[in-house]
Amino acid sequence: MAEGGNLKCIPVIDMQEIEDLEQYKKLREASEEWGCFRIVNHKIPASLMSEMKKVVKELLDLPMEIKKRNTDVIAGSGYVAPSNSNPLYEALGLYDLGSPEAVRAFCSQLDASPQQRFLSLLIIFLPF
Repeated sequence: MAEGGNLKCIPVIDMQEIEDLEQYKKLREASEEWGCFRIVNHKIPASLMSEMKKVVKELLDLPMEIKKRNTDVIAGSGYVAPSNSNPLYEALGLYDLGSPEAVRAFCSQLDASPQQRFLSLLIIFLPF
């Protein structure tokens, strides 16, 4: 994986080079070793990314009793609260982002606003 001296850096995947076999290898390694990666040259408008970040912040700022409605579809897919061992981690789980029905159910669990629902469905259907 990418290293800078002794510090490891989050892997970067360049979508303009994704046809390159090395990028696929890098994507697989990033997924297996890190569980995350940074994507560049993805053609997603900055305005949409900014709006999505705003929506995620609003959802994570919901009262605890609402966030707890986000229940598991499979083990570990629902709401995960910060813990003593990981106080900076909090997550809302959506098992099948590609399914409009799953997105609607997720939005219903959290009483998402019409704007939040629209942006959640928009990300599924826009070709980038």
